[in-house]
Amino acid sequence: MKISTFNKTVIALSLVGSSLVAGVNAQETNSENNQGASWRFLSLADWHWAEKHIMGERFKDYPASVDQNIDTLKLMKRDFGGDLIILPGDSNGGHWDTPKFIKKFNAKLTPKQSILQAGKLCYEGMIDTFERGGYPNLLMAVGDHEVGDNPWPVGSDVSKYQAEFRESFANAFNYTKDGSEFKFNEKIGSANSRPLGTKYQDTSYAHQHKNALFVTMDVFHQQDYQTSLGEQGTVTGTVVGPHLQWLESVLSEARKDSSIKHIFVQSHLPVIYPVRKVSSSGMLIDNGIDNPFWQLMRKYNVDIYFAGEVHANTVTKDPESDLLQVVTRGNFFTNFQTIDVSDDKIDMTLYRHYGEDTSDGNYREAGTLSVDKSESKTVIKATGELALLETKSKLLNFDFEQDFAEIDRPINGLSEKKSSYVIDGKRVNRTIANNGSFGSQYDALHHKVAIVASKNGNAGQFSQDSRMAVFAMGPLQGKHAVAYELSFKTDSKANQILINTATIWGNRARDFLNLYLDNGVATVAISDKKMLKADSNKLNDGKWHRIKVSMPHDNAKLSQLIIEIDGKIVSANQTGGDAPIKLNQSMRFTVGGKGYSSNALKTVPVKNFIGLIDDVSLWTL
Repeated sequence: MKISTFNKTVIALSLVGSSLVAGVNAQETNSENNQGASWRFLSLADWHWAEKHIMGERFKDYPASVDQNIDTLKLMKRDFGGDLIILPGDSNGGHWDTPKFIKKFNAKLTPKQSILQAGKLCYEGMIDTFERGGYPNLLMAVGDHEVGDNPWPVGSDVSKYQAEFRESFANAFNYTKDGSEFKFNEKIGSANSRPLGTKYQDTSYAHQHKNALFVTMDVFHQQDYQTSLGEQGTVTGTVVGPHLQWLESVLSEARKDSSIKHIFVQSHLPVIYPVRKVSSSGMLIDNGIDNPFWQLMRKYNVDIYFAGEVHANTVTKDPESDLLQVVTRGNFFTNFQTIDVSDDKIDMTLYRHYGEDTSDGNYREAGTLSVDKSESKTVIKATGELALLETKSKLLNFDFEQDFAEIDRPINGLSEKKSSYVIDGKRVNRTIANNGSFGSQYDALHHKVAIVASKNGNAGQFSQDSRMAVFAMGPLQGKHAVAYELSFKTDSKANQILINTATIWGNRARDFLNLYLDNGVATVAISDKKMLKADSNKLNDGKWHRIKVSMPHDNAKLSQLIIEIDGKIVSANQTGGDAPIKLNQSMRFTVGGKGYSSNALKTVPVKNFIGLIDDVSLWTL
């Protein structure tokens, strides 16, 4: 039986300063013999396949699924190698505190007991699978699913038992099997390897492997289970107080150590906005690059910050340093990265799986990233899905010049087994290319959007049966400023949808930034009741018009929105009162209809667009 959190602390304190690193292969120690030679590790964010170990034989196809995982890992070890694997969070589904889960798992358990027992089965089964596949060395960060999954309502069980979620995780991943010793206990210079005396002492730690320092961070901060810290409830994404002070001590000491050539930090949540998202709540670190957590990584020249959460690939460079944010997907082995490390270079390759069975080995290179530090100025080169994102560029742009069969430009996350190919009741199998910097992941699926000749090349012809929506989520999020524009031509008198950004989950008719054409009057709505109606001529005159809608800055209000029609800013009349703009992060950008968010717009008297649409763009400000 594993030891208590209190006893772990006593043991850990007694080992401070010791060179013992129990359970870690000797090759992972700080040996001069390891310096200079190139070596490799793998990154696998959001694996999400460990839940089956909780139910065991009660899980459908359990033995076959485990065998498939092991076969995939053996193939990866054979073809790609790697000393270790980093996993930036989310190994499972979570919700182990809920009555629904407990009833299925063991109805006699309390929520606290359920969390501890489910965690033990989940994590120990996962670790055994990876070991049998050839990867005994795992560095895993806590994700939101490891702490119950967001949100965390005030007073709820998922808020109350945060310590138990962490305990079950740390017992399996970070302590020896008998529970007596923390695996990663060797100091970094004079700094402790973990933030002793804090609630993160078992889930945040630093570990040197050869010429690289890996810092694994638990960024899910809670004051107590009765205090809300933001939109997610009692838990938010940040690093503060002694936890932050410990991180600085580690980074400072690492930069004094000549044997450490590179510093890699991993946690679950992205920091730099925007990032691509697929079927994710899209939680981010509070305050972006202004957060002291990011500022410390910048100050001490961290090389790469690895994150997950969003189930998509985005690489972004810090605007004031060479620090890179690498956000990627793992998702049932459908995506992973190899990272080759020498003293002065880091080479990353993204591999993406095509097909249903990952054990068939059908992985193809999907992007590369290199960081060359051999000269005084670091040189960064990137291609494909690892190409550096220009955050202020047009992320989405649809010019309707060509469309494709979806099978010819496959989109991450789509599956024939899911309803993702159905948009508002219509089956879709073709896409309109996204020419924006978010790339083909944000191609728009469509049904009966005819590509027709128009004044400037081609345009999309929409009817009542047309559907056009992006399967990937965002990039609208929270109070971040965005802008979009499009051209159109119609003579319909209906209240038509031009742009829809409502939630895809639930039926809340709010937290969006939609554009309607109400009998020719441009109308921007942030809910079913609050909107701006442009004071201009009617635009349903059968002629081409262009509308641009923009937030002037983050945290803008409805009254501050800027509406431009045919290149001129127009005044607008407010309906329903003023309010801050807060954009739902679980949206899929839709053109000309209700799209995936048809439930959220059931009570809103709007109809699909009939006419021509061209040159649709969206960007962040």
